[in-house]
Amino acid sequence: MTDAERDACLISAMLRHLNNQRLPKLLAMKERLNCGERVDQEDMRYIHDCVRDTLWVRHLCERHPDLRAICTRITHLYKEITKRALQNETLVH
Repeated sequence: MTDAERDACLISAMLRHLNNQRLPKLLAMKERLNCGERVDQEDMRYIHDCVRDTLWVRHLCERHPDLRAICTRITHLYKEITKRALQNETLVH
């Protein structure tokens, strides 16, 4: 398998996972946070896993400029979620 074929498989799997699992869960979490809820331990683990995966995916995005817009939007979503989570925590205390 060539590097291009391997990347194509990785990109396909990444986008499928993003659309079917990660994005729906992140958008639901963002909605809960926008309603004033606080994150729990499961949410924190999930956000941590997402950020860790983003560091791995970053290399793939660097090799494929057509993915940069998606990577940037997802990174911005993580930022919005963590910012709102922090705001909700400070409102409680």
